[in-house]
Amino acid sequence: MVLAASGLVGLGGCFNVAEGLPPPLDAFYFPTGVLVSPGRTALYVANSDFDLQYSGGTMMALDLVLLREDTGRLRQAILDAAAMPVSNTEAMAGACGAAGVGRNDNTTLYPGPCAPVALAPYLRGGKVMTIGAFASDAVIAVKPDPCKDGRGARLFVPVRGDPSVTYFDITDDREITCEGAALPAASPCGDAICLACGAASEGARCGRDHLVGRDASDSQRELTLPVEPFGIAVDDVGASLVVVHQTEQTASLLVNRWESEPALEHYLTNMPPGPTDVVAFPTPRLIAENRGAIDYTPAFGVSFRSSAEFDVLRYNDDRGSSPARPFITRTAAVRIGATANSTDSRGVAIDASERQACEEACPTGATRGTCLRDCAEDHALGIFMANRNPAALVIGQVEAKFTEREGPSGPEVSGAYEDITFHDAVPLAFGASRVEMGRVIGEDGKPAWRVFAVAFDSSFVFSYDPVARRVDTVIKTGRGPHALAFDTERMRDEAGNVVLDAQGEPVWYSTMYVAHFTDSYVGVVDLDMRNQATFGSMYMTLGKPVPPKESQ
Repeated sequence: MVLAASGLVGLGGCFNVAEGLPPPLDAFYFPTGVLVSPGRTALYVANSDFDLQYSGGTMMALDLVLLREDTGRLRQAILDAAAMPVSNTEAMAGACGAAGVGRNDNTTLYPGPCAPVALAPYLRGGKVMTIGAFASDAVIAVKPDPCKDGRGARLFVPVRGDPSVTYFDITDDREITCEGAALPAASPCGDAICLACGAASEGARCGRDHLVGRDASDSQRELTLPVEPFGIAVDDVGASLVVVHQTEQTASLLVNRWESEPALEHYLTNMPPGPTDVVAFPTPRLIAENRGAIDYTPAFGVSFRSSAEFDVLRYNDDRGSSPARPFITRTAAVRIGATANSTDSRGVAIDASERQACEEACPTGATRGTCLRDCAEDHALGIFMANRNPAALVIGQVEAKFTEREGPSGPEVSGAYEDITFHDAVPLAFGASRVEMGRVIGEDGKPAWRVFAVAFDSSFVFSYDPVARRVDTVIKTGRGPHALAFDTERMRDEAGNVVLDAQGEPVWYSTMYVAHFTDSYVGVVDLDMRNQATFGSMYMTLGKPVPPKESQ
C-alpha cells in the first residue's frame, strides 16, 4: 500500500456514487488534506475513501480551540514527566493518564508516548459532510477586503472520483477590525464551525450545485472538469483557482465569484506530462495597492512528474470583454537542472516572508511606492520543490521584474512579472512528496520560518532553515505522512488577552498537524524548540490508527 500510494499519483478512476456503505462520520479514512481555518478556530480534514470501501469520502471540521487546549495540556504533562526524578516509564504513564489514555503499545504503527486520543470530542455538532471518493488536496479562499465587501470564506477540494471541485461555504473567523471596531465572525450556517455544501443534513452528500465542473450548463464555455483533478491553488484575493490534472496534461481555471457560485471557466491543454502540484505566487504589495494601474495578472507555478520543468501560468479576468470570459495562459517554462535528473517533481511552496516583512515596514506618504518597489526588487521569494528522482528539496528564487513607461513626473511602473531560477538542492529521504511553509518557535521564544518537506515513503518530515540553509530537524512520523497544517500564534488567556512573558513580549506557540494517509489518523507535532522533550516529535495521535484492510 505504501509504495502504491506514494503521493497518490496515477491512482483513481470512476465509480458509481451509489455503491458501497456510507462513509464513517466519526473516523479518519485515508486523509489527504488538512487545513487550519483563517482565524484558527477549526481544523479541516479531507478523507479520500482511497480503497473504495464506502460510497464516498468525507470533509470534517474539528474544534481546534478545544483541540489546542487538550494538546497543550498533554504536551505540558509530558514535559513535566520528562523532568521528574522517577523512572521515565512511570512518569510517562502518569502523563498519558492525565489525557485519559494509556501508554503507546504500538510504536511501529504510530510514534509518541501515549495511546491514541479519541476523535469524537472534537467533532461536536457533527461537522462532517460526505463528498466523492479520491479527494486529493484542499485550499481556502477568503474575501480580501472584508471592511468594504463583507466577510466570506470558502473551502475547495479537488475530488477525482466525481470528477469535480467540491466547495464549502465556511465560517470567516479572522480577527478583523474596521474603523476601530471588531468585525464579528460570519458563518453561513449560524455556527462557529460550519461546512455548508448544499447537503440535506449533516453527514449527507454535498449538493450537486457545490460540485464545480460537473454540469456543463454552469460554465460559459459549457465545460466539464477533466478527469483526475489533483493539485489546487488559489490567488491571494480568492478570485481565481487553478487545478492541475495529473493524467491529462491539463490545467483548469475556476473563477470564484463571491456573490454567486464558483464556475469552471477555461482549461489549458498540451502541458508537459504529469502535472502534479500548483502554487500561487503572492502579489507584490506595490501592485496590490495600485491594482488596475499596473499591468499584472495573478501567476501560478506548476510542477511535473515526467519533465524537468516548472511552468508559469497567468490568469486573465478578461474584464475588457462583455461578457468577460476569463482564461489562463502558459507564459514561461523554466528548466530545473538543480539535480542530476530533476524529474518527478511534486509539492511546491513559496516563501514570501522577507519581502512581506519589508513591505510591512514601508511608510505611508509620498515615498511608499518607492519603498514597496525596492522591497519587491531587493527581496526575491524563495521557492522550494520536492523532487523524487533523486530525492531532494530543490531550491530556487522568484524575482519580481518591473517594466516602465514615461509618466508626467518621469518613469513610472507600467507592468510586472516573475523571473524564476533554480540553483540548489538538499538531499531528502526516499519518497519526497509535499512541501509546506510553517513556523517553529526558536529558543529565543520568537517564531521563525521553516520549509517542511514530507517524505511519504520513508515516514519523515524534514525541517529546512532557509536562512541557515540547512536541515535542522528530521521529524519521525507514522506510515504515509501526506498533508501538513500549522497552528502558530500568540498564546491568549481565557479572556482572550495575549499572554506576555517576564520581559513583556508575547508568548508564542506552534503545532504541526500531520495527516497520515496509510493508517488513517492525524499526528500532532510540537514545533517549540524550547521544549527539549517534545520538540520535533509526534507527541499525540488523534484518532485510532487503522492499517489498510489488505495488510490486516
